[in-house]
Amino acid sequence: MDYTEFKTEMWENMYLLKTSMPKIFLHDLHKERLNMIQLYILFKIYDNEAINISSLCKDFGLNQGNISTMCKNMEKLGLIKRTRSVEDERVVTLSLTENGRETIERIKFHQSDEYDEFLKKVPPEMFESIIKGIRSLNELLKMLNLHNNQ
Repeated sequence: MDYTEFKTEMWENMYLLKTSMPKIFLHDLHKERLNMIQLYILFKIYDNEAINISSLCKDFGLNQGNISTMCKNMEKLGLIKRTRSVEDERVVTLSLTENGRETIERIKFHQSDEYDEFLKKVPPEMFESIIKGIRSLNELLKMLNLHNNQ
């Protein structure tokens, strides 16, 4: 596959991912009054126990103001707790509240309840292939980012 074909395939597949993922989570997102980025933030905090806003900015490629505003709204919903560092007040660490943890567990349970039977029928090789492809794509993106920053 040449570069032009690769770009076309990438754009088409990225569009499909962008439009398909929200559909899978749509019911949960509406029910929990969240958007995809907020859901991702909750999962990141859940997986890491706590995370700071600057780490999220790097993950998303968004500026600190946007992430901060989103996190303030999530705090108002009672999903996360924002804690300023005593050493450096500019550093804000995010952790889940009990409500936030319960929200993630509800979503995880609903997703597993809805998709487990189907996914159990998918050959393990397909999962491995998908993960291998995603890792390769991430490596390529890292190289491109390094190239752009030179």
